[in-house]
Amino acid sequence: MEEEKLINRVSDYVEELLEKELPEHMYFHNFEHTLLVVAGVKIIGEHSQVSEQEMLILTLAAYLHDIGYTRQYIGHEAISAEMAGNFLSSNGLSSVEVEQVQQCILATKYPQLPHNNLQKIICDADFYHFALPAYTDFAVRLKREWEENINLAYSYREWDAINLKMLTSHQYFTGYGRQFLQKRKERNIEKLIQRFT
Repeated sequence: MEEEKLINRVSDYVEELLEKELPEHMYFHNFEHTLLVVAGVKIIGEHSQVSEQEMLILTLAAYLHDIGYTRQYIGHEAISAEMAGNFLSSNGLSSVEVEQVQQCILATKYPQLPHNNLQKIICDADFYHFALPAYTDFAVRLKREWEENINLAYSYREWDAINLKMLTSHQYFTGYGRQFLQKRKERNIEKLIQRFT
């Protein structure tokens, strides 16, 4: 199946690119995070009844959404979209499909402002970790990544406050996100609140 070949090619490209060119202090935004977002779009996409073609767009966007970190930290989304476009065009994806992938990637820029169902799905998948039991581990990794890449350093108490504000102000966009991920995220909010009591 051509689609499967393309996904495998993209997966190999991203893994190799991140392994060779990602700065070494990327404790959160790495291939592990990429695979989590890929898994997230599959789960949310299935619950959102997307077509096979839409799932292809989502999967490609999930794999490629953070490759711009190999070039720059702030504003990596635009670079990711450009790099994704170049790679996908040279691997036979139509210009319409390339554009859809690029728009999904750009939608992940924070604050997230998705304009259609596919963009809502990838945005929720990008913050899938908010709903995981290991959320605090991811938060610690991101804290360290910010310190070493963009010189933003916080005490653990300040970091907990930032995370609490982020989780409480964040809203999932999809039905699946609101019905299932939100409930799990609330457990992580409770854990953070308990640290302040």
